[in-house]
Amino acid sequence: MDKKEIFQNSRSDDLLWGVPITAIELDPTPFDEWFEDKNLDELCEEEFTYSSCKTSQASELNLQVDYAPILDIIYDTFQTQFLSLLGPKCDITSMMEIPWINTYDEGGFQDSHDHQGTNCSDFSWCYVHETGNSHIVFKNRNATNSDACLKELLGAYENHRDYVPQIRDKGTLYIFPSTIFHAVSPNKCATPRITLSGNIKIVEAASQIDMSKGLEPIDHYKKGSNPKARPRLDRETYRNR
Repeated sequence: MDKKEIFQNSRSDDLLWGVPITAIELDPTPFDEWFEDKNLDELCEEEFTYSSCKTSQASELNLQVDYAPILDIIYDTFQTQFLSLLGPKCDITSMMEIPWINTYDEGGFQDSHDHQGTNCSDFSWCYVHETGNSHIVFKNRNATNSDACLKELLGAYENHRDYVPQIRDKGTLYIFPSTIFHAVSPNKCATPRITLSGNIKIVEAASQIDMSKGLEPIDHYKKGSNPKARPRLDRETYRNR
């Protein structure tokens, strides 16, 4: 099987509700190796929104994690398999926000939310390290009760309210606009669901950061701030180490 066949068989692109939702299967090996020395019990704290999961996002320890190997993969994938396919070639690139880890024990879930709250996030990503028995659900914020009735009566509008990508196993990377609502279904098994997530800002190519040197936050997410907000991200927020 050549690279073209692998690419075709391990990717889905859907335009739903006017927004692109992409799922790409990546080689999980480098992610598995990166996770080997991570103490998730120490790193992740109870989520403080309307969810039942643990996250590293509000933890000071998260700022000490070396995410550079992960960001290298996400950056390259986003640039070559997503951004370059959106339209005519433009003099643009992307900046990566410091990621975070979410864990979902049995019964764990995450309520519907988006990644707005600042003027910085253009796209968001989520990588599935362990699936548990759970999946991501994308939701149409403009759907109404009438759409639910039509789905029941006519067998139509299948994805007009909720959409679950067919590609959702370990190693899946989701890329989607930060404005779209998404949730995580309850984990129905004792094996935890573990994911990595982050946000992306589209910037002029001249402001591209050398990802090989890693990123260091100057301003970051604080516990007790707007739970729907994400860390500020602009040209002053990150600098080369």
